[in-house]
Amino acid sequence: MGKLELLIWMPFALAFLLSMGNQSSSQFIPADNYLLACGSSVNITFQGRKFFPESVYENNDELELKSQKSVAVTSDSSSPASIYQSARIFQGRASYIFTIEQLGQHWIRLYFSPLPEFHQNMSSASITAIADGVVLLNNFSFMEYGGSNLIKEYAIDITSPTLALTFIPSANSLVFVNAIEVVSIAGDHGIYAINNTSVHSLSLSKFALETVYRLDVGDESLTTRNDDLGRDWESDEKYMASNSRALNVSVDPEAIQDNPRSVTHLTAPKWVYATAKAMADARSRNLSWVFPVNPNNNYFVRVHFWDIISNLENYAIFILFIDGAYATRVDLYSQESYSYIYERHHMDFVVSTRGNNLTVTVAPDRTANSTNATMNGLEIMKIVTEVRTLDGRALAKLSVILGSIFGATAFLVLFAVTSYYLKTCRSQASSRAITRSCRLFTLQEISEATNNFDECLLLGEGGFGKVYEGTMNDGEKVAIKVANAQSRQGLREFRNEIELLSKLSHKNLVSLMGYCNEETQMILVYEFLANGSLSGHLYGTNFLPLSWKQRLEICIGTAKGLHYLHTGAAQGIIHRDVKTANILLNENFVPKVADFGISRKGPPLEKSHVTTLVKGSFGYLDPEYFRTKYLTEKSDVFSFGMVLMEVICGKPAIDDTRPTEHINLARWASSCQDKDTFYEIIDPNLMGKVNLDSLNKVRELAWKCLEESRTNRPPMGYVLCELEDALHIELASRIQQVSMDCAIDVVVENGIKDEKEQ
Repeated sequence: MGKLELLIWMPFALAFLLSMGNQSSSQFIPADNYLLACGSSVNITFQGRKFFPESVYENNDELELKSQKSVAVTSDSSSPASIYQSARIFQGRASYIFTIEQLGQHWIRLYFSPLPEFHQNMSSASITAIADGVVLLNNFSFMEYGGSNLIKEYAIDITSPTLALTFIPSANSLVFVNAIEVVSIAGDHGIYAINNTSVHSLSLSKFALETVYRLDVGDESLTTRNDDLGRDWESDEKYMASNSRALNVSVDPEAIQDNPRSVTHLTAPKWVYATAKAMADARSRNLSWVFPVNPNNNYFVRVHFWDIISNLENYAIFILFIDGAYATRVDLYSQESYSYIYERHHMDFVVSTRGNNLTVTVAPDRTANSTNATMNGLEIMKIVTEVRTLDGRALAKLSVILGSIFGATAFLVLFAVTSYYLKTCRSQASSRAITRSCRLFTLQEISEATNNFDECLLLGEGGFGKVYEGTMNDGEKVAIKVANAQSRQGLREFRNEIELLSKLSHKNLVSLMGYCNEETQMILVYEFLANGSLSGHLYGTNFLPLSWKQRLEICIGTAKGLHYLHTGAAQGIIHRDVKTANILLNENFVPKVADFGISRKGPPLEKSHVTTLVKGSFGYLDPEYFRTKYLTEKSDVFSFGMVLMEVICGKPAIDDTRPTEHINLARWASSCQDKDTFYEIIDPNLMGKVNLDSLNKVRELAWKCLEESRTNRPPMGYVLCELEDALHIELASRIQQVSMDCAIDVVVENGIKDEKEQ
């Protein structure tokens, strides 16, 4: 499960830098307000704001365009005027130099849209954009983007009287831009974040931020509506984990009044607060939104609330979860009794992500007898801290820097050296699928790391061969898997594992560090995971029992890894051997899916399955796949259902030491289910230590995953949301129990005090 490394709710009245303070629109006039229609010769009104030609600012000595090769182009389209009908095209490095009146945070918005009738192919242009050393775009191309229009919005700290916004085309290419905004932001507000146990003040004005998501929750049919600050709000529908759980509600925006004690329309427009999502009925567990994000980044998350669903008998009290972790308890009436219903407010958080998805969830606080939860708006921005780059890699940034110092020749030399290095690595790998992220180890290095394959360092043995604990020369511990010459898994599986893992990156997938293919030896080197396999902790020896919370967190992390496999690539990847022995745990019990030797790419979009020979582990094998040889992502879902059953029961899927009728755990559990005696096979270590609603939810989910027909099994995204629901239930029950314990302690303490006084 993702952890909130940096997280704190901020006071309602605290404004974020992008709010531009709690001022009315009439009071706020940006000191810097450049709305630039690049390449245009006329003023253009776009979404209620007027953009001006470059010449208007140049004539006032506010702007300077430095470019050796540029041309202004205009579309012949007769459609209404738009900033996308003109553009400035550069065939060499070019910079817009803006005069800055007010130092500090500024919004920078870049607008891009290729003009189809232009004689050069603008769609294939490779765009790099840099603002005062911050890489905003790195070799962006519409060929990969897939859309027609693009708006990129950033908040950048400007510390000098000028801003240099530089565009760099790649070799033999061009770069273009349709419109540019540079607008000063009023105020410089800090936010607070918790890092471990220390509280630090993070002034976001010192960082660069990129707007990733800005949602008007509850509005299915967003039309072009003007935000006084030029912000773009989109509908939340496509991000909902389950639309069937949600109900759109709304009120008249004119009913919302600005209040100096609360937020104003500068924080978010009235029409954002006038719409919301609520739960469709009391049977719904929660409302959850899922957002693709870059792993290992910090994000600013702002959640907007205004209660338009409850009444005095049904308080709006609910729990907010971010990235699967408890964030805060929300009570929309807690500020000024019931009058607070007329005021809007927001909560701010900073979250550190490790996975490829960020979830935001609201769930009723059952301990307060609440039956609903709501949200009006949501903003997510990526925070750039130490490395000043928003899109791009270190190598690309280095290339840009070197290019600016040494010119085009140095860049070409760097490119040639890099290309030669990558080709050499591929040649040594003896496979085009092996990439530069995968190191080639010598047999001598492997032998030294394992003390000549000392059996004392043996971690386990599987279908591929033995796995040893190893220590490299730099002291780093690794896991070394050595192929068995008699193993059924040979060269194909060896290459398959390297090809897949060298292209995948997710915190819940095991990391392949390298390989060795020397003297007929086939060896794989992985990161070392100190806590072994999930199977060992469920029914192995010399292990402390896992709590229900730990088991849920492990299942959630595993589901995230599998969901990434199924959705993270163009065709998706089917693991084909999901089992508790292939779920490994690091020192913090973060799960990582391992063993990709028999994994397969999923079917292309036009097909529903892959026809292939049956492979996998008995007890976890999809019965439909076994009969038809039709492999789908739902085969992994079936196997994961058996993992859930093992997690509940603390017993292996297949155990021939059990009585004949109990050898197969799924059949045994099904028999108990039919007899209403399922409690008999629940892991005894859980009895009395688990919320039964949470456990039963996972049990029901396991049966859904174990459906005979794949069409009846849920996708992994659904499985993930249900598991997070189960965790929320468990956490809520713990909070309630702690409250009860505290109340009991107070009663006991008062009783003792009374006795002493008597």
